[in-house]
Formats: sequence, C-alpha cells, structure tokens
Amino acid sequence: MNYKNQQIFGFVSVLIVAILFMAIEFMISQNGSFAGRGVVVVVLSAILIILGITIAVWTIKKTTRQLKQVTTVMEEMDFNTAEHLPRLQVVTGDEIGNIAVAFNKMSGALEDHNRKAREFNEQIEESNWIQTQLAKMGTVYQNINEIDDLANRFIRELTPIVDSAYGIFYFCEEKNGIPMLMHKASYSTFHAMPDAMRQFQFGEGVVGQAAVEQTIMLMESPSDHPIRIQTGATSIPLRQIMLLPILFENRTVVVIELGSIYGFSDKQQKLIERVASTFGVVVNNVDNRMQVDRLLREAQTLTEELQSQQEELQAQQEELQATNEQLRERNHYSEIKTEELQIAQKELQLYSEELSRSSQYKSEFLANMSHELRTPLNSILILSQLISEKDKTHEDDDTPHFGEVIHHSGQDLLNLIDDILDLSKVEAGMVEVQRDSVSVYDLPEVMGYSFDKIAEQKGIAFSSNIDENVPDVFYTDEKRLQQIMKNLLSNAFKFTSKGSVMINIALADESMVAKGYNVPEQMDYMLAISVTDTGIGIKEDKQNLIFEAFQQEDGTTERQYGGTGLGLSICREFSKLLGGYVTVQSELGKGSTFTLYLPSLAINEEGQPVTKPLPLTWMDQEEQQDSLARLQGKSVLVVDDDLRNIFALEGVLKGKGMHVRSAQNGEEAIALLNAESADIVLMDMMMPIMDGYEAMRWIRMEEKWKNLPIIALTAKAMKDDRELCIEAGASDYISKPMNVEQLLSVILVWLSDWEHPQRLYNQNQKQQQ
Repeated sequence: MNYKNQQIFGFVSVLIVAILFMAIEFMISQNGSFAGRGVVVVVLSAILIILGITIAVWTIKKTTRQLKQVTTVMEEMDFNTAEHLPRLQVVTGDEIGNIAVAFNKMSGALEDHNRKAREFNEQIEESNWIQTQLAKMGTVYQNINEIDDLANRFIRELTPIVDSAYGIFYFCEEKNGIPMLMHKASYSTFHAMPDAMRQFQFGEGVVGQAAVEQTIMLMESPSDHPIRIQTGATSIPLRQIMLLPILFENRTVVVIELGSIYGFSDKQQKLIERVASTFGVVVNNVDNRMQVDRLLREAQTLTEELQSQQEELQAQQEELQATNEQLRERNHYSEIKTEELQIAQKELQLYSEELSRSSQYKSEFLANMSHELRTPLNSILILSQLISEKDKTHEDDDTPHFGEVIHHSGQDLLNLIDDILDLSKVEAGMVEVQRDSVSVYDLPEVMGYSFDKIAEQKGIAFSSNIDENVPDVFYTDEKRLQQIMKNLLSNAFKFTSKGSVMINIALADESMVAKGYNVPEQMDYMLAISVTDTGIGIKEDKQNLIFEAFQQEDGTTERQYGGTGLGLSICREFSKLLGGYVTVQSELGKGSTFTLYLPSLAINEEGQPVTKPLPLTWMDQEEQQDSLARLQGKSVLVVDDDLRNIFALEGVLKGKGMHVRSAQNGEEAIALLNAESADIVLMDMMMPIMDGYEAMRWIRMEEKWKNLPIIALTAKAMKDDRELCIEAGASDYISKPMNVEQLLSVILVWLSDWEHPQRLYNQNQKQQQ
C-alpha cells in the first residue's frame, strides 16, 4: 500500500468513527435526556483519537523501515570497485518499491560501465606493453652484420620477454644444394646438443614441418605425460611449446622454438606474431649485408693478388731477358762439352754395368745376412722382455730396467733389419705378392689407428678423403699396400712440425699416368693415393735422390731429422712389385705430396680370382651342424651403418632360421630394443649419431639388459680394441672381415650362456680378470 492509499484509509477510518459518533449523539438527543451522555461522548472521542494515532504510527513506522533498508544498501556500495554492486529487495509496489527498482537498474548500468572501462584499460595496457616491447626489440637489430650475432641477441631478448623457459634459433641455409635449418643460437639450453638437434631438413620433425607449413604451431603438453626441461637440481614440466616460422617473400628464413611453463598468454602471442611479421625483413637485410661484405673481401683479395702477379710477371720478364743473354753465351760452351759428354757416357755405361752386378751381389748378401741375424735377435728380445718383467730382488736392483733397455734397443735393431731385409728381398726378387680384395674405405681407418696418436701429440691435423666415384673393392696385396702407406705417413709426420697431413684416394685417369708406364692388360682400374703434408718440403734437385736406399735430403751427422733413408726406397720397390709407381711434388718450405699409383689386378697367374684361406672355426664341423638347430626362432638385432653389411648378415642369419632386425646407429638400436627385446645383438663400432661404444654403455645401464649377449664387430682391429669393446659392455669381439662359421660359433656359444645364467656369470668373471 503506497503513501496515498494509506492516507485515504486513515481519513475514511476517522470519518466513519465521526459519523458513528454523530449518529449515536442524535439517537440520544431524540430519546430525551440521558444521564450517561457525557460519558458516551468522552468514550467515542477517545476511540476516535486512539484510532487516528494508531493509523499515523503504523504508517510512519512502515515508511521508516523501508527507507532504512534503502539507506543501508546505499551506504554499503563501493564505487571504486563497482563491478558487483548490491541490490534492493522489492517487496511492495509503493514509492519505496519504485526507488528499489530504479536503484537496481542504476547498479546494473554501473557494473556494465565499469566492466567495459576495465576491459578498455586492459586493452590499452596490452597495446602499450606490446608497443613497448616491439620498440625494445627494435633496438636489438641495430649495428648487426652477422647472422650469428643477430640470432644470439634476438633469442636472448625475446625468450625472457614472453616468459619462455628456453628458446632456440634455427636459420635456413643451403648445404650441398639442400635447404637446411641450422642451429645458430639458443637460450637456457645445453651447449652439448646432439648433432641430430642442430640441423633439420624441411619437413623433418616438428621444426622442419613448421618451416613447410609456414604457420605458428602451438603444442599442448599432455597432463599424464608432460614434456620436461632440466634445471640444475630438478626437472620442470612444460605446458606449451611454440614453433614460430619467420617468413620473407613467402619463404621460411628462420624457425624459432619456444617453451612455456605456464602457457603463452594472449598478449604474449600477439607480441610474437607482431615480431614474426617484421623480423623476416631484418634477417634478409643482415644476410644481404653478409654477402656484400664477403664479396667486397673477395674483390679486395683478388685485386691484391692481381697486383702481386703483375709485379712478379714484370720481375720474371727482366730475369728472362738476362737468362737469354746467358743462354747465348753458354750455347757455344755446351757444343764443346757435348763431345766430351759422349765420351764420358761410354765410360759411365761400363761403370753402370759393373755397379749393377755389384748391387745384385750386395742385395743377395743382405737378404741372406738379415735373415740369419733375426734368429739370435729374436732370442735376445724374448729374454730381455722376461728380464724386464722380472720382479726386483731388492730396491737397487736395476736388472729389470737393463732388460727393458736391451729389449727396446733390440726392437729398434729388428725394425732396421726388417727394412733392410724387405729392400734386399725386393732387389733379389724373393718377395711374393698375395693379391686379394681390399676395402678402399677401410684404408684411412687402419692408418688412423697408427697415426692418430702421433698427430695429436704433435698438434697436427690428420684427415682423409675418398672421391665418390672410387669403387668399394680394390685388388692388390693388402700387407704391402699398408706398408707403403705407413712409410709415406711416417715420412710426412717426421718432417711436419705444424699444419696438416692428409690422405686422398681418387681414380687415376689417363692424363695422370706417367709417360713410359706400361698399363697392365688385366687391370680393372688404377687408384691415385696421395699423402700431402705441410712440412719442410724437398729441394727440386733432391727429389729423385730421396728414393735411393740410405739416401736423405740432409745426410750430415748434424741433421735435424734422423732415420736410415730406407722408407721411400721400400715404397718405390713395393709399388713396382704391385705394378705401380710413386711420384713426388714438393716445394721447399711449403710441404710435399707423395702419390702412389696402383692398378687393381684381381687375378693370379692361372687367371683365377685370388681368395684368402678361411681361418679355423671355434667348433668342428660336425658339432657346429648339430648346434645350428638351436638358432631356429632366435631373435638377433644387427646394428651397422653399412647397408651392405646388414644385407649380408641378414642373408646368413635368416638362412639359419633366425628372426633378424636391423638398425643403422646406436639410437635406433636402443629404440628397437625398447619396442621388442632380442636374444643377441651384433654391434658395429664405427657409426654416425651414436657409435657402438656409447650404445653398449646405454644398453648396460638397463637392468633387464645387463646380461644380454652383445658381439662387437670392428674392421681392421688394433691392439687395444678388444679391451675397449669389453670395457664398454661387449660380451665378445670379432674383427672384420669376419668368417661366417666363426660368427655362428660365437653366436651359439653366447646363446647357450644366455640360456644358462650361471655360465654367463662365470664367463663375465673371466673377462674381467
């Protein structure tokens, strides 16, 4: 009931009471005098007054209560945070109720206004933040002329701005004509990243796929299998990983990888998109400046070289004029000497024939004498070694030391006798050639076993190169070929104090073959094997002399470099024995190149292919045939980076009923073992990405693979390779080229031990001892 209705109700009530009062008084007056008339009037007046007061009080109290409720709600309002304002409860339809409805509408309007104002302020703040960070990033690009510098500055600036846990910068550049994404810089990652993470082809991995699709890739980490990054003391799960391709003229020039612990916010993603839209131009500008700088340097170098060549040409012309004058004077003198020379040649021919006979007698004598000397010398070496290994009888006993000195001295003498014997046998025609198939790609590896340590000690770079068109197999005497290479490399390292020594293997074409060389009719092809050093070089007038026995460029007793001078002479004679020859090109002070030209001759005198006799197997034939049935159904994992070796082993093992799987490096092998275990593993040592040594160490870290048989396979094994393989976790060791029967015997032995753990434990104990 509103105020107006309340007032009408009160007035009507009083009017009714008044009318009733007047009616009663009229009735009394009609009946005559009445003694109680005054009392009645008083009572009726009192009732009328009380009723009026009651109605007034009721109306005032009700109005006051409603107004108090409105006042309380208004006092509780906070207009500073007016996003959730209180509301008035509408219980009546009077003026107070109308005020409540109006107040509630005002509160809703204020909330909507404040919400829009807050969102607008947040947008302004976000825009200001993005503009500020873009301006800050813009200063990073100034005064940069190298991609590496740009990558480092960019990734170190962007990563913390967007609260990323780490960042990686990949730059697109061509490698052998193929566009590759190369690792240039990173933030909060390990420096020793694997090679597989440092470069990607387009479409390879998520990094390469982002470059192909040219769109931002945002990956969420699953809660049950989160991606983790390593800190100093623990690992933290990542929530999101972002791959950001940077484009220039619709081609990908850079890919940025970022990872966030909390996830990238909207404003961070907007900032990243704004940076990506302009950074491609910056990268292209820096790349262009690098190319301009490189071209300018090349042009400057060419200009300097041209000027130097012009000066040299002028000096040569002056020298040529002086030489022509001298030639005219000497022409007359040479005509006189020609007649004297003809007489001397006849005398020299007679002397040469006599010297040849003497040399033949000397060679035969040395060949026989060297052989006779080796028998007692071997005894000296054995006995001296026993003495050197004998325990001291007392503290001052020098007998073991004396034995060691005698042993080393005898070994040096034996090496000298071997060189003399080899040279003498060649000159006497007593050396037999055993030709067989030789792996061209194994030759540098075998030489590395002998000379890597020498190169490391002298601080010399030692490398090798094999041309792509060189065949895999070469037919010659492997032992003699290795001895020639060892002599050439020994000579190169002896006379090289700094710089490098390099082996290069290529096919020799007709233009490279020396004049007067008779090409063998049955030759398959000819190799040119060069050994190049940056040593002291050889004078031109000494280059023929060094191939003579006991001859050196410096033969004085005060010379800097020792030796007998037999190495190159042996190289020349052995190369002739194998149907080839050796040449030298050298410049004093700049180094030398010795090149061995060797034909591939794959047949013997009977016209049949030459093969090596097979070594004895570990089991006799009957026992081995009975045991091969145990290979049926066994699982073997072959790990080798050479597909030809995998193919050959698969053919042998599958023929014996074995289940064969293959991997081309250690990482693939571990992945295959995790997917499905194997009964035995054949592990090659030299492989890319993860070699055999590291793979075996990883395998042995797993408790379930502690006793898994692993057979190490190596090519041209050296002295300590077996110990290195066993130490890395190998169960056994076989060198290449391997004998199939021997390989099967080893597999049978270890599969038998795998089935009997106690025998396997005993075998491991023996290897450790």
